[in-house]
Amino acid sequence: MTSPTLLIARLYEHIEPIARGERYEDPLLGALESRGLGSVTGGGSQLNEHGGIEFAEIEIEVANLDDALAVIVDTLERAGAPEGSELLRDAEVVRQFGKQQGVAVYLDGVSLPDDVYANLDFGATVDSLESVAGPASYHGFWQGPEETGLFFFGPNAEDMFSRLEQVLRDLPIGQNARVVVRAGKKGLPSRTVRMPRH
Repeated sequence: MTSPTLLIARLYEHIEPIARGERYEDPLLGALESRGLGSVTGGGSQLNEHGGIEFAEIEIEVANLDDALAVIVDTLERAGAPEGSELLRDAEVVRQFGKQQGVAVYLDGVSLPDDVYANLDFGATVDSLESVAGPASYHGFWQGPEETGLFFFGPNAEDMFSRLEQVLRDLPIGQNARVVVRAGKKGLPSRTVRMPRH
């Protein structure tokens, strides 16, 4: 009897464990088990030096890699896997995948006038940004010591930023925000834009 193949799907985005389960693990488990191809056996996160999630991982066990590969990639891409995502076996990349591009908006949490923070409605801010970034584009946030990161995903990061930029210019909390266009895996082409102060 052939031993099962152990795989790791590495997704380069900030995603909390519960959201990771709902967005990626549950659909993948359903797709694999319904076809008798394997199972999801776990998951985890790698933190960066600031305490944010650099990437998330999903542990997968399959009976036959050739049979399961297309199903894994298709399921994770449909769920929103970002570009640069990797499928690894024994730390070797078997396949790169992912179609979504990220825009990370890091709001200034320390240097703006006090009234900006006192009058901030965080939920309304997220809603106004997501409304221009695109439906279901908002994938969560990270609270750091000096910045709060908001993470948006869509098919084209530059297009998404062009829509986000004007809203950020108009929002008091958008002042001095650091925006990373095509945020994600290190080594992929990206650029950083600093929003002006009013």
